[in-house]
Amino acid sequence: MDETAITPNSPTVPTENATPQPAQTNFTTIPAASSTQYPQLTNVTRSARTVQILKNLAYGKHSELTALTTYLRQDWGLGQSYPDFASTLEKIAIVEMHHLDELSNAIEAFGGNADYSVDGAYWSASAVNQNTSLPSLLVQNIVSEQNAIACYRQAISQIDNQSLIALIEKIISDEEQHILILQNMLESYQ
Repeated sequence: MDETAITPNSPTVPTENATPQPAQTNFTTIPAASSTQYPQLTNVTRSARTVQILKNLAYGKHSELTALTTYLRQDWGLGQSYPDFASTLEKIAIVEMHHLDELSNAIEAFGGNADYSVDGAYWSASAVNQNTSLPSLLVQNIVSEQNAIACYRQAISQIDNQSLIALIEKIISDEEQHILILQNMLESYQ
């Protein structure tokens, strides 16, 4: 997740007091994960460079761990007022947890230590986006998912192991699914 400012290509943010309107697609029925299965890692050899890349994706400031905890924070914050939104964000969080698990297992497989640290600094909850206001959190989440996809594509350009590339491509397909859900949630709110 990333708290990056909204870019010109980002979704339009309606006012906080906008009256929710029905969505064209019911976001609660869209699966939170793509249908592709997580591939098994093969031909794995120790690689400090690969471990560093994976640790940034798993435990960096804008990582799967941050995404997971941000979505859970939003789930808890919206639960009473917007139960459909909250439960959908929780479903996304569960998929982010699977990403974290897959990346952590890959870190260990490539000879690293899945210890929640990058360059000796441990992950901090200060990275969690505490925003629980609609619709702005949806826009921030869309931007964060777009940024995550860009980071994954950058990682692919630096990795040689084809099975790890396939794993990252699976994660990208899930992140694209999250964008679809979040866009439908945003449309539903407007």
